[in-house]
Amino acid sequence: MSSTASETASASSFDGRVALVTGGASGIGRAITEKLVAAGARVAVWDVREDRLAELADRHGERVLTQVVDVSDKAQVDAAADLVQSQWGGIAHLVNNAGIIGKRMTLADLDAGELERVLSVNLKSVFYVTAAFATRAGSFADRSVVSMASIAARTGGMVGNMAYAATKGAIVTLTHAFSKELAPHVRVNALAPGIIDTEIQLDSLGDPAAVAALADVIPLQRLGAPAEVAEAAVWLLSPASSYISASVLDVAGGR
Repeated sequence: MSSTASETASASSFDGRVALVTGGASGIGRAITEKLVAAGARVAVWDVREDRLAELADRHGERVLTQVVDVSDKAQVDAAADLVQSQWGGIAHLVNNAGIIGKRMTLADLDAGELERVLSVNLKSVFYVTAAFATRAGSFADRSVVSMASIAARTGGMVGNMAYAATKGAIVTLTHAFSKELAPHVRVNALAPGIIDTEIQLDSLGDPAAVAALADVIPLQRLGAPAEVAEAAVWLLSPASSYISASVLDVAGGR
């Protein structure tokens, strides 16, 4: 297939479909949102950054439904999901992308409040949002979910990021559990990105040079781009991966 034909097929594969992306206003989530819109979807974008949501609304108009939602709050999740359903009739595709690395801490300086924050944003939200998605199919039959895990699920992450790594390991487990419960009409998969060049890395390390130096541990010798993760996410959501469920795909440059 020529590149032009491939692009045309991609651009029509989500026509008439509704997608929901959590944490969809920046970084990997923003890249996924942009690619879904380009592929024909209408995208509900949940985030806590009002300024970033406003940028998306200005850029895409009625193709996006931007909502300020704290995904760690079940009441907010359910209310926001009701709005998506009332305006667009249901949700066909879900990307559980919202997440934080959190403050670096070791067992010696464990912070109970910070631990609860990371667990709530990264893990409890996946329960809340996936449950809201599962009960709001509308007229959509074949549906799909992609949750954002991490290679930290198997490596343990960097020292000090144990809470983050633990939540990503749990997302892998939930991918298998959800895929069984929601089959046969919902496929559930996960992505395990490696080190991706996003603001979250800089927020964690606090130094652009330290972020750039991470390339040394990656076989491909560079950080990944959000658009590269988005390509994998949208492929897993699409009919092109119609016989794939309960899988975890690494997007990690060979790590």
